[in-house]
Amino acid sequence: MAGAVTVLSLRIHKQISARFRLEAAFDVQPGVTAIFGPSGAGKTTLLDCVAGLSTPDSGSISIGGEWLFDSKKNIDLAPQQRCIGYVFQSLALFPHMNVRKNIEFGIQHLPVGELHLRADSLMHTFQIEHLESARTEQISGGERQRVAIARALAIQPRALVLDEPFTALDHATKSLIMADLRSWVAKNGIPVLFVTHAVEEVIAWAAHVVCMEAGRVTQSGPPHEILAEQRERLIAQLTYPGLYKNEFNQGGSGK
Repeated sequence: MAGAVTVLSLRIHKQISARFRLEAAFDVQPGVTAIFGPSGAGKTTLLDCVAGLSTPDSGSISIGGEWLFDSKKNIDLAPQQRCIGYVFQSLALFPHMNVRKNIEFGIQHLPVGELHLRADSLMHTFQIEHLESARTEQISGGERQRVAIARALAIQPRALVLDEPFTALDHATKSLIMADLRSWVAKNGIPVLFVTHAVEEVIAWAAHVVCMEAGRVTQSGPPHEILAEQRERLIAQLTYPGLYKNEFNQGGSGK
C-alpha cells in the first residue's frame, strides 16, 4: 500500500545456554533505533535472529506485516529471502574484490545496467566513487565502513541491522558516515537496528533506544528519557549497592 509505514516487529525467545535466555518483544519504526547494553546482553544474537542467521526457539518476527519467522505457523525464511541488510562488526568485506565488486556482490542477479546504477548511486551517496577500483585492504577504516554499508543497502533492504560497526573509528569519522546513512534512511523510510554499548552513539544518532541486560529488554523509549533513568539508576547503585542488585544477572553468556 502506498504510504504505508514499514514496521519491524519482534516477539522472540531463545535459550542460548543453560543459564542464559534471550527474550525480546518490541516494534521498530522507520528510522534509527539503538539496541543499548553491555557486552553479553544478547544484542548480536537478537540481530542474527532478525537476519535469519540464528533461529529463535519460539515467537515471531515480521516486517511490514509479512512473516519472516513464526514458530506456530512453521515459517522460517532463509536469510536471502528476508531482504535484511546486515553490517557486521568485522565488516566481512571480500579482500580479493575491489570496492565496486563488494557493493555489487549481493545483486549479481540484476541486469547489468541496473546493477551498475545501484552501485554508482550508493558510491555517490557514501562518497567512495573515487575508490571503486581499489581493493578493500588498500583503503582506510572509515572508507571500508562506507563500503560495508553500501553493500548492505545495495539489496534495497526492508530493514537494516548494524552490529557495533563504528567501534574502531574516531568520532569525526563516525559522525560523517552516520550523517550520510541517516540521510539515506530518511529518504527510504526503513527501520534500522543499531547495536551499541556507547552512550554517545545513542545520543548522537538514535531516535529511539531499547536497553538490554542479560537477554532481557529492560527499558525502551526516547534516548534522553531512558539515559536519564539509566544515570539515576547508576547513581543509586553506587550509593546503595546492596539495594540494587541486577535480578537478571544469573551468569551465562549471550552475545
